Amino acid sequence: MTSTTSGTSKKAVVIGAGFAGIATALRLRALGYQVTLLERLANLGGRAQVFQRGGYRHDAGPTVITAPFLFDELYELFGEKLEDHLDFVPLDPFYRFHFADGSQFDYRASIEDTLTEIRRFSVDDADGYLKLLEKSKKVYDVGFKKLVHRPFTRVWDMVKQIPALLILKCYKTVAQMVNSHLKHPLIRQAFSIHPLLVGGNPFKTTAIYTLIHYLERRWGVFFCMGGTGKLVDELGALMARQGIDIQCNADVDEIILEHKTAKGVRLSNNATIDADL
Repeated sequence: MTSTTSGTSKKAVVIGAGFAGIATALRLRALGYQVTLLERLANLGGRAQVFQRGGYRHDAGPTVITAPFLFDELYELFGEKLEDHLDFVPLDPFYRFHFADGSQFDYRASIEDTLTEIRRFSVDDADGYLKLLEKSKKVYDVGFKKLVHRPFTRVWDMVKQIPALLILKCYKTVAQMVNSHLKHPLIRQAFSIHPLLVGGNPFKTTAIYTLIHYLERRWGVFFCMGGTGKLVDELGALMARQGIDIQCNADVDEIILEHKTAKGVRLSNNATIDADL
């Protein structure tokens, strides 16, 4: 995609400055829109806030990155390179689990090393993990490749995906999917954690989230040096360089509609912002 930031005078308003809102604002700016990004909190990042205590900075939200190419794309939209601004470090192990009985399990960067770790707990679960990973790839091929990049502005767009999701048994929960392949209780816990990373419950969250197992294998797990707050700060700087109007402490009370089409927003202070999108 090539940036065309001077190609239109149309205005766009994006509500919410989490990673999704930031990415949307940047992509709209690359299409040439004059973009206003509104965030009700005092800082950018959404759940990716930072708090300081005892002289240390702590990430309050996400701490690892599992699809680094998505951030590369945002810089490439404007002819920049992510590595000139940020340092993503690959992790091995991906995760280290400390269980209540004193045992430890490392979810390693290579499949073979992970299988070695699994065999320390259960020899049979090594084969079960490979089958879980195979299932995860099938869910990834539908849930990530086909669904993530679609806007689903029509009900029929989602309805068309239901047969594939049913075949993959995505009506099950993450815990049910994992438990159908793994037997050792601690290994089950380790491979059911992904919903927890986004505030979900493995016993209630749809099994579509098992796609993350393959996503991590495909792209790796990374830590942003300086923490997730550093990533948010640099994305904020990228938006500023591109002339995006960033307004924090801006609480949206109403989306203004004309003939069922959004034409702007009204803030809690009663100010209005017009928009074409």
